[in-house]
Amino acid sequence: MGFKLLSVINNRHFHSLLGNLVSAFLNVLSFAILVRLLSLSAFGEWVLFIGTYTVLDQIRTALLQSGIIKFYTGSDEKTGKEVAGSAWYLVLILTGIYLLLNLIVGVALYGQFDETWRFFMRWLGVMMVVSVPFNVASWFLQAEHRFDKILQVRFWQNGGFLVLILAFHFFSTVTLPHVLFAYMAGLAATSCFTLIKGWTKVRQVIHSTKKQVIVLVKYGWLIVGSMISSGFLNYSDNFLIRTMISPAAVAIYSIPQKFMEVIEIILRSFVATAQPTLSGAANRNDWAGVSRAFSRYTGVVSIVIIPFIIGLIIFTRPLIIILADKAYLPATDVVRIFLLCAIFYPIDRFIGVALDMINRPLTNFYKNFLKLVLNVIGDIVFILLFHDVRWVAFGSLLNMIICVVVGYYMLKKYVPFTLNDIVKLGWAECQILLEKVTGKLKLVK
Repeated sequence: MGFKLLSVINNRHFHSLLGNLVSAFLNVLSFAILVRLLSLSAFGEWVLFIGTYTVLDQIRTALLQSGIIKFYTGSDEKTGKEVAGSAWYLVLILTGIYLLLNLIVGVALYGQFDETWRFFMRWLGVMMVVSVPFNVASWFLQAEHRFDKILQVRFWQNGGFLVLILAFHFFSTVTLPHVLFAYMAGLAATSCFTLIKGWTKVRQVIHSTKKQVIVLVKYGWLIVGSMISSGFLNYSDNFLIRTMISPAAVAIYSIPQKFMEVIEIILRSFVATAQPTLSGAANRNDWAGVSRAFSRYTGVVSIVIIPFIIGLIIFTRPLIIILADKAYLPATDVVRIFLLCAIFYPIDRFIGVALDMINRPLTNFYKNFLKLVLNVIGDIVFILLFHDVRWVAFGSLLNMIICVVVGYYMLKKYVPFTLNDIVKLGWAECQILLEKVTGKLKLVK
């Protein structure tokens, strides 16, 4: 019986989903604690700072993660060592550039920053350094389909941050410097854990080759553009809201982003397993296989998230009170607009993943750059006209619809699929997954 139960849970989809569940739960718990311990203004500043770090981290991830998955997965031992070594060479170079830029910006714009941001800038470079090992480990573990180990990595990072925040709360007071030190210590502890476990492949740096470095850079560079454009969406919202309205408005606008974690849990889990599948089919020139995989993944996620979206829309107000506080209830309409936008998340995300995996990252860059430009223009226009974050959210919804339509026709140029394929294959996959789970659970009984 025990072995039959293990067969239900011992697979990469479950491990990927569980890893995202654990990460999201700890993130939401940390968020719920911080919104109660920090003022609206202070919390808004933290949201913008962590967004700055995230954008820089996404650039590094974009340059290397997809390339590692594409060229490391299924490679022979010699090529695998060269990919690992070259990835380490590039991540060290890029992190060094970050440190230099951090120093230049910190000195050149010192007078433009307030005391809070002067403090943040002093530690931003250190955060980029201490996060290197755990990031690299996560990329290689994903390429190896070791989502069980990724679960451990995420637990260390998010759990460490949460424990330190609680420690500061019980033994002292929680201020922005305390939050920053707790986050940075969580990153450092996780990196030490991955180094001790030997998951980082740091010793392979001696196998770096010029040829493999060039291959990774050429492949990753265009994906960097796509991820920068995509990553700047929320950041541009927060930056413009802080600049044109107030830091407190940023705090209000951060609430729907946590609601989206429920959708992102499901989406990230399937994306993590879809990337190697799509890449493998594309490498074999199996375009029918690419089409089936894209349609299946897009369809099943779109179907699965609908009940969650409906439930979140119905219970928005009580969930905001549980997540944050009554002071954040003005975010109710913003949350509901974001939830409507989330209906289009799966097709938008998988269009981008498919374009990257079929070696069309430039096309994906154009799609994401269009989305960023429209988002910035919409933010500025709606804030000037209405001075209300609800209209910023409405602009994001319009932007998503436009870019899904554009992305749909972009992908159809290379991959034969229809909306009917997405619905049919997605529904069929849902039935298969349900039959597998219920069938195995019956065997356990």
